[in-house]
Amino acid sequence: MELDIGSIFSSSWSAFSQSHFFLYVKIVAGFATAVLLVANILLLSKRVRTDLRIALYGTRVPRLKKSKYISSWESIKERLEDKSIASGKMALIEADKMLDEVLGKLGYAGRDAAEKVSNIKPGQIAGIEDMREAQALHKKIIEDPSYETDLEEIKAAFKIYEKVFRGLELLD
Repeated sequence: MELDIGSIFSSSWSAFSQSHFFLYVKIVAGFATAVLLVANILLLSKRVRTDLRIALYGTRVPRLKKSKYISSWESIKERLEDKSIASGKMALIEADKMLDEVLGKLGYAGRDAAEKVSNIKPGQIAGIEDMREAQALHKKIIEDPSYETDLEEIKAAFKIYEKVFRGLELLD
């Protein structure tokens, strides 16, 4: 006598799926799904009534004009393309001013960009871990305008600023 496992399983499943017990399980599961769906809709509608940006992002998000920052960034980049160390230093200082403004609008506390960056936790903004290195170069330039550096070091710091601005979705 041969037993066919597939046919045994098939007949057991068809008997179970046609039983009253399975019908009750389906009804209870459908009811629970409907209740959870209505609860989610009610909770979301309550959040949306206050502020849509809070409902979508979970916190108050400032409205940053991307076009303003793109044009500012382009003018800063033009300074760097002059290929002189003095204009590269100025570009780095302007990029830091832009970062200070953006972080202030995002709600980070501090008297300057370096202090605001130090208040940001790693992983909160893309590239913020590397920003501390760029901030060190910026600090040296601010404290001593005759600080000896090369254009490659300035460009490396500039790329870090660009990475942070892209992480904040201010640049394309």
